[in-house]
Amino acid sequence: MPRLEFSGPDLGRVRFAIMPFQETLKAARGLALPTTPAGLAGWRQATLPRLPAAARPALALCGAHSRHLPDFLTPQPPAGPLTFDDELAAALADPGLPVEDDTLSFRSVLRTPSKVVEDLLAAPDRGRRALAASFTALHRAVLAADWPRLHAQLAADVAGRARTAARHGVEAMLAGLAPGLVRWSHPHLEYAGPPSPDYRLAGRGLVLVPSMFLTDAVHRQLNDRQQPMLFYPARTAAEFWRDGRVADGRLAGPVGEPRARILRLLAERPLGTGELAAELGVAPSTASEHLAGLRRAGLVMTTRSGRDASHRPTALAWSLLDVYIG
Repeated sequence: MPRLEFSGPDLGRVRFAIMPFQETLKAARGLALPTTPAGLAGWRQATLPRLPAAARPALALCGAHSRHLPDFLTPQPPAGPLTFDDELAAALADPGLPVEDDTLSFRSVLRTPSKVVEDLLAAPDRGRRALAASFTALHRAVLAADWPRLHAQLAADVAGRARTAARHGVEAMLAGLAPGLVRWSHPHLEYAGPPSPDYRLAGRGLVLVPSMFLTDAVHRQLNDRQQPMLFYPARTAAEFWRDGRVADGRLAGPVGEPRARILRLLAERPLGTGELAAELGVAPSTASEHLAGLRRAGLVMTTRSGRDASHRPTALAWSLLDVYIG
């Protein structure tokens, strides 16, 4: 297994990111590869018939190789939250990006020629604009409507792992990152993939990016111009696609689907009743009723300031989230 080599400073520079454009890339991979990634067969069968023609270049690029993409498509994530449009612009709108060099490197690992790759090399600026339009069409057709549900899964994954790191240390969190695909043995993080020389993080740390579409693999982004990144399967990915009707994984079993979704939303940040109602698409009175039930069960605490109320999970709710996220 290839390995990332950590130094002392690297453990203190591990952080998480949720990257909507990268999820679009992973979704395109799941649609375009000859072999369907584990667990995605039902989703793929339902999705392919409704793909617009404009999405074809994006699929062609993401399906050209099972593990690699041109590096410029995975920009350095900022410290704050990312929107799809922001991330897409960072990947494809910067004229200073080394598009030609990255595309040439990508072409060198392909077994068969790719028209979209050749178009990028022949006219990098025009090729990037065409790809931006194609990825936008793909995102709108495949992810946009489901993104709130997907984001809730990813945010809960990050929150759970951050709590593990806070309680037991970063090394304990790394040890449980993706069993079967990732293994921690100080000072190395081993991950599934073809053999390659050890890669030294050299004090730059590591960005960990959960994915709902990486059900069977980990991907890495390692180059000298940005912080190293490792993409891994979110804990609920397999369960989510196994039963797409369940919006919040197995937590819906003990508390019911609407209340499970409320706990997932509150795991991201405290919310007011009106904000929760808007996220759920229900009347404030309905949200208030669910919150009252969660308070009676000891799963939600509410603080008030004047006429405003803010809701957050209790320690018991965090325990449930820890148990049922996987």
